[in-house]
Amino acid sequence: MAHLQKVQRTIRKAGNIFPNEKELLATLEEQITKAQDDECLNLYYNMANYLKQRLKEISVHLESPQPSFTVAITDLTWSINYLQWLVVENKESK
Repeated sequence: MAHLQKVQRTIRKAGNIFPNEKELLATLEEQITKAQDDECLNLYYNMANYLKQRLKEISVHLESPQPSFTVAITDLTWSINYLQWLVVENKESK
């Protein structure tokens, strides 16, 4: 459960980089709060991938590299890899 909490924090942190996208942040918060079962893994995976892609797209247009973007992308990559591993583990245990 601690790893899933890290995934939640990572998604929230990455989402906060987009202050002009209030609807995105509201949706993320709502879904993170609601997702408390195995179906949340797919939701977290999709959100993490979406945020990672958006961060990469935006970082290309920045004049200088932003450390917060690099940290967020690294954290999201960890979360995505963890979620992929967790899905495989859940399938094997059933």
